[in-house]
Parts: sequence; C-alpha cells; structure tokens
Amino acid sequence: MQTVKQPPLVETSEHFDCIHEVSAVAHDLSPLEPAAAAPSPWHVLIATWLGGVFDGMDSSIFAMVLFPALSELLHTQSHAVVGQYGSYIIALFMLGWALGAMIFGAMADNIGRAKTLTITILLYAICTGLCAFANNWWELGIYRFLVGAGIGGEMGIGAVLLSECWPSKTKVYAVSALATSLGVGYLLTASLNLWLGHYGWRYLFMAGIVPAFLTVYMRFKLREPVEFLKAKAVRDQESANCGKSIFKTMCTNAGVCFKELFTAENRRKTISVAAVASVAIVCWWAVIAWIPAWINQLTGELAVEQRSHAMFTKDIGMILSGLLGGLAIKKFGYRWSMGLSFFMAYCLAYGMFNTVHSFGTPLLIWLVALGFFSHLPFVILWTYLPELYEAKVRSTAFGFIYNAGRYAAVVAALGSGILINTFGGSYAMAASSVAGVYLVGILFVFFIPTKGEYLGAVGH
Repeated sequence: MQTVKQPPLVETSEHFDCIHEVSAVAHDLSPLEPAAAAPSPWHVLIATWLGGVFDGMDSSIFAMVLFPALSELLHTQSHAVVGQYGSYIIALFMLGWALGAMIFGAMADNIGRAKTLTITILLYAICTGLCAFANNWWELGIYRFLVGAGIGGEMGIGAVLLSECWPSKTKVYAVSALATSLGVGYLLTASLNLWLGHYGWRYLFMAGIVPAFLTVYMRFKLREPVEFLKAKAVRDQESANCGKSIFKTMCTNAGVCFKELFTAENRRKTISVAAVASVAIVCWWAVIAWIPAWINQLTGELAVEQRSHAMFTKDIGMILSGLLGGLAIKKFGYRWSMGLSFFMAYCLAYGMFNTVHSFGTPLLIWLVALGFFSHLPFVILWTYLPELYEAKVRSTAFGFIYNAGRYAAVVAALGSGILINTFGGSYAMAASSVAGVYLVGILFVFFIPTKGEYLGAVGH
C-alpha cells in the first residue's frame, strides 16, 4: 500500500486543502463499505425526532411552572418579583444553551454525531431531574444552565445528523418532520402539567429524566454517517503523520472550523443568518416564554388547567408549522417564508397581548396562530442551515449560528424582566414591547443567501 506523507496540521483554512489531498489515502486506511457503515435513515429520524420531543419537553417545563415554582422558592406572590427572578433563570438557561451548542457542535465534528448526541441527552435529562430538588432560585438556575447546555448540543447535532443521512430529494420533508418534535414535546409538557400539576411543580421536573432512556435505543441503533467517518479517518491519519495526539488535533481542528465560518467565502452568510436566527430566538424566549405566567396573571390563581389548555393550543400551531414548513419552503423559498413568519408573529403577539384580558376561546385561537408563525422560523432554519456549509464544518456552523442568538436572548430575557418590573408586573406589556424585535428581523432577511449549497437537488 502506497503511503503519502502529509504536512503538519496548521490552524488556517489551508488545513482543509490538506484534507482533500489525503482523502484517497484515508479511504485506504479506513475502508468503509457504505452498505455496512451507513446508518439507517429511518433509525436516525426516529432517534432525532424523539430527541427533539424530549428537547421540547425539558426546555418548556420551567416556562410552564415559572410562577408556582418561583413563588414558592421566593416566598412571594408578586408578579414583578417572580418576573425578575424568572428572567435570571431564563438567561442562565439561554447562556447554557449557547455554550453547549458551540462546545458539543465542535465535539460532534470530531468524535462523532451519534456519540455526542447521546452525551447531550444524558446531560439534560439528568439535570432536569435535579431541578426537582432545588431549594432556592439560584440552585434551580444552575440546573437549568446545564439543561440548556445539553439541549443546545442535541438540537443542532440532531438536525445535522438527519441532514447527512437522508436522501436529498426528500430531505426537506424529513427535516420538517423533525421540526414537529418540539411542538410534540411542548404538548407533552402541557399534558404532564394537566396530570401532575396539582401535586406540585417538582413532579414535572422529575418526569424530565425520562429522556435518559432514549440513549439506550441510540446506543444500539445509530451509526455515524459515512461522510463523517471518512473525514475522521483523514484527521486521524494527519495526527499520526505529524506526531500530534488525537486530542490535540481535535482541539486544533475545532479552532480551524470556527475560523472557516468567517472566511471571505462564508463571512457574510454566517453573520446574516446568525442575525436572523437571533431574532427568532430572542422573541421566543422573551415573548412566547412568558405566556404561562401571563395566564396565571389573567386568572389570578394557580390555573393548572388553563395553563395546560393554553399550551395545548399553542403547541398544535407549532406542530402544524413543522408539517407545513417544508411546503412553505418549496413554494416561497427561504427569504419569503422567513420574512412572512416574522411579520405575522409580530402582529399576532402584539394583538394578543394587547386585546385579550381574560382566559377564553379568543385567547386559544390567538395561540394556535402565534404558535404556528413564531415556530416557523425554527423549522426553516433546521432545513436551511445544514445546506449552507460543507460536512467538515457543518455541525460547528449549526451550533454557532443557530445559537449565537442565545447570547442576545440572555440580554433580552434580563431586559424583559426589567420591563415586567417597570410595567408593574405586566407580562403582556413587556412581551408586546419585545415583540418589536420581529420587525427588525424582517430587515435582516434581505441579507441571507437565497438558497443553500445542496438545494439544487430538491428544486431550489
């Protein structure tokens, strides 16, 4: 077997030229029979969809129980005080989500998608269970920070893994199906609240440990994508040739991947798409996340059934956005679909918070529509982001871009807490004010690429 000696790994984009030069050798060094090595697309869809369901469940539990949990831990019924400390915990959750997405995204580009996915699910499941034992608000905040780190990692890796394993012609529909998982997870949270809410908020967090059992299925059913295994073989060979340890090469490569996002070729799309993603994320966590606490305020009571029914209707809208998102992308393209979703989400959020003053059927109708249009940007991003970058940096790119907005959401969550206090405890006034960020997002939409790298295969 002929051996080609490779140059040492360097921390520039030239590193990827080296990868192309040795790809044939890497194939010889690590023979991969596609029939044996390729993971089943259906197993990947099942695993990532279930992961997304539990993402949605564990991420939404705190929003569902925000007022009863913090009113107990803080020993107060003041919405102004609860809103302020609730914003602190949401900010910690967002910070964990952003850091976890970037760290685990880079890890997935190095040790594998399936392995990293398993680690992230275990992390957020166990830490959600720990939330049930919090004795004060900052303990709950620490656990939610760790939950956010796990969820942030899982969500991006799952979308990338499915994108790499599903046939190109129907990929947009598979990713849209994956996007329904969050709505189902939120629906599951509402169901758990209806079932367990009367016993206390801690029981919902204890139920959040269930996702850990999903990792057993993933351990036996998921393999790494062939595309990733070939890239990994290249990196392993480079490590051997230059005398570096695998760990040191992995760290170096992670830095190179991040730098690749800001090369002359990628800089504009990285910044513009990150700005659009930031708008969707900020508004979700500084507008939509306050709805359950607002229901408590509207009713003036614990409102277990009302909060559950409100979330049921919002979650139906979320699921519909996943089911119809692929059709919207096919029909209108990415820019128009994203711009329309931002405009409608603003109109619905502003209208609902400023016209509804009691719990009833009109509120539920508003929530179905708001759930659809506020979630549609995430459906679009899940399909769009994996198309924009090559496999060598895809998971890193998804982790960075999709979650760069989490840092802005940290600031927005803290700001919304201040607004709630300023408006005398009014969640509606604070949320409708922050909803104006959607209008800024419409401007950002004009700067994103019109289509992704591989969309020619699916008609765009």
